[in-house]
Amino acid sequence: MELIVLGSGSCIMDQTERACASYLLKYDGKSVLIDTGAGMTRKLSRIEESHQDIDAVVNTHRHPDHVSDLIPFIQNKLVESIYYSENEEDITLYGPEGHSEYVESRIAYEMNESIDSLNENNSFEIKVVEFSEGSVTNYPDLECIEAVHGGSEFPCYSLKFETDNYSIVFTGDTDFHDRLVDFCEGVDLLVADCSMPDDHKVEGHMTPSECARISSSANVDKLVLSHLYPEADNIDLRSRVKADFEGEVVVAEDLKEISL
Repeated sequence: MELIVLGSGSCIMDQTERACASYLLKYDGKSVLIDTGAGMTRKLSRIEESHQDIDAVVNTHRHPDHVSDLIPFIQNKLVESIYYSENEEDITLYGPEGHSEYVESRIAYEMNESIDSLNENNSFEIKVVEFSEGSVTNYPDLECIEAVHGGSEFPCYSLKFETDNYSIVFTGDTDFHDRLVDFCEGVDLLVADCSMPDDHKVEGHMTPSECARISSSANVDKLVLSHLYPEADNIDLRSRVKADFEGEVVVAEDLKEISL
């Protein structure tokens, strides 16, 4: 199982070295994008792995810093298929309730197409699968729980990918809550929302001490601190977390590769 950080930042544009939230997860012959924040497509073009092999995209929620580059990614597949005769993989787009309508509307407004028209006229097929809490249809390795972020009218989820050998949790945007501790129990890798320092706590996001608390309580093996705002960049995050967590701590950087 290999994780490549494509975007470790927030919605703040001043973070020139950090794209918005996005990760590429590769395991068991699968290649999955988790979130597609602004700047993801540029970072994806800089890694050696072929983006043509990506067969699934999972969006935790639809804030712009997590979903903006989804349609540019689809447009790239379309253009490469038509003009460059590239063999594009079929793609499944997973997202919370309302994701089908969201994707259809963006394809209509931004590309003057529909999912059906794209599927009829191109070499690859697009499917959209909506999920809620629990297991995910057609994706037995993936489980979700609702995050604490944005309220019930704006669903956001934490994701767990689990195989016979490895497990990884992406918290997505979330505040600390006890169910997240249970969800992370014993995972090999936790990619956590560590948006702000402890003295700049923001509702709906976590701080270094909260990331450490989850990781220690859940017996996590390795913790990756991500979704960093500029304020988090200005402190020694690793030392703050290591004070309360004995496992390995990694501060995310764009294009960093992490292997299990």
